[in-house]
Amino acid sequence: MKRRIFRMVFVPLVLGTGLLLPAVCFIFYKYTVTNTAILYAAILAVLSVLFVAGVIARRLTRAIVDSADKVDFEDEVFPDYDELYGFTRKMKRQKQAWNRQLEELENRANTFRTITENMKEGLILADKNGTILSANHSALEIFQETDIVDKNILYVCRDMDLLNGMRRCFQGEPSEILFKRGGRQYNSFLNPVHNGEEISGAILLFLDTTEKFKSEKQRKEFSANVSHELKTPLTTISALSEMIGTGMAQQADIEGFALKINAQTKRLIHMIDDIIRLSEFDEGNIAGEFTSIDLYVLAEAVISSLQDQAREKRVTVRLEGEPLRITANERMIDELLFNLVENAVKYNKEDGKVTLYLTEEEGCCKISVADTGIGIPKRYQSRVFERFYRVDKSRSQKTGGTGLGLSIVKHVVEYHRGSVEMESEEGVGTTITCVLPK
Repeated sequence: MKRRIFRMVFVPLVLGTGLLLPAVCFIFYKYTVTNTAILYAAILAVLSVLFVAGVIARRLTRAIVDSADKVDFEDEVFPDYDELYGFTRKMKRQKQAWNRQLEELENRANTFRTITENMKEGLILADKNGTILSANHSALEIFQETDIVDKNILYVCRDMDLLNGMRRCFQGEPSEILFKRGGRQYNSFLNPVHNGEEISGAILLFLDTTEKFKSEKQRKEFSANVSHELKTPLTTISALSEMIGTGMAQQADIEGFALKINAQTKRLIHMIDDIIRLSEFDEGNIAGEFTSIDLYVLAEAVISSLQDQAREKRVTVRLEGEPLRITANERMIDELLFNLVENAVKYNKEDGKVTLYLTEEEGCCKISVADTGIGIPKRYQSRVFERFYRVDKSRSQKTGGTGLGLSIVKHVVEYHRGSVEMESEEGVGTTITCVLPK
C-alpha cells in the first residue's frame, strides 16, 4: 500500500517539476541573471528531471502492462496486483455477476428443456421464415424424424392445412387446425410470437386427440346401435300388446302373443344388463373383489344353467379338464364362461357339440370353448369382439343375440390382464381361447 501511495505522489511531483522548471529558469534569466552558465545548468536540470520521470514512467507502465498480461480472466480467482488493484477488484465483481446470470440462464434453459421434453404434446418453435428453432421429443415422434432443428417446416411436412395455418400465423392470425399424421389425429394450435409490433416467429402445439376421436366415434355408433337394438323388441311388444288391448287378437292367439312379449321382454332385460356391464367397464366402476375361485366348479354351474337351451338346440355340452383355482372377480369370470358357452350353443348346428377345456399353462389358466357350429368367415373374424357386431344379423334375430356377449368377454379378459384369441373356419366351427393369470 505504501509503495502505491508513494508512486501516486512521486510521479505527479516529478512530472510537475519537470514542467515548471523551464518556466522558472526563463523568468530567472530574463530579470535577474545574465550568466548563461546558470541557464545551461537549469536546462540540464530540467532534462535530468524529465529523463528520470521518463524512466520511472516507463517502469511503472511496464509493471502495469506485465501485471495485466498475467491476469487470466478464466480463473475463478484473480491475483491481487498493486498496479491493478482497483481493476482486478472490479473485474472480480463483474465476473461474479456474469456467473450468477449465466447460472440463472442455464437453470431456466434446463427447466424449459425438462418441461418440454416430458410433454406428451408436440411443441415446435419456428422463426418468421419457417425455420425450426426448437422441437421436443413428442414433436419428433409425430413427424417421425430424429432432428428437425434448423430445417424449414416445408422440409418436415407438406400438409397444406398446416402450411396455410403457418402462413396465417405469420400474418398475425392464430389458427387451430385438424392435423393427421402417421395414422394419428392431432388438434394443432398455431400462435404468432410478437416482438413489439413485428412478428418474430410462431409456436406450434400438437395435441393427440386420436383416442378421443375414436371414443367419440364409438360412442356415436354405440348410441345408434343401442337405439336400433332396443327399437326392434319394443316395436314387437308394442304391436302385440296393442292388438291384445284393442281386442284385435283372437282368443286362441293371445297365449302365443303373451309368450312372444315375454321373450322380447327377456331379450330387452338381457340387452340392458349387457349395456350396463359395458358402461361399468368404460367408466371403471367394477364392483366386487378378487377372490380364490374353483374354476372347474364354476364352469360346471354355467353348463348346468344352459342345459335347457342346449337341449332345445340338440347340442351336447361337456367339460374337460381338472380342478383349477384362480384369483379373480368371480362375477366377471362367471359372465365370461356364460357368454362363451351360450354363444357356442346359439350359433351351433343341430346335434352339434360344445366343449369347454380348462388347462393350466406356465402359471396361467387357459379357458377354451370349441363348437362345431357355423363358423365365421375370415373377413369378419377381426370384428367379432366389437359391440353389436354380428356376422349374420338375421340369424341373430332368431337366436335373440345382442352382439354384446363377446365384447363383454374381451373386457373381462383385459380387466384381468389376460388375452383372448379366436380360431374359426366357416362351416366347421369356432374355438375361442382366453388366457388369464392365476
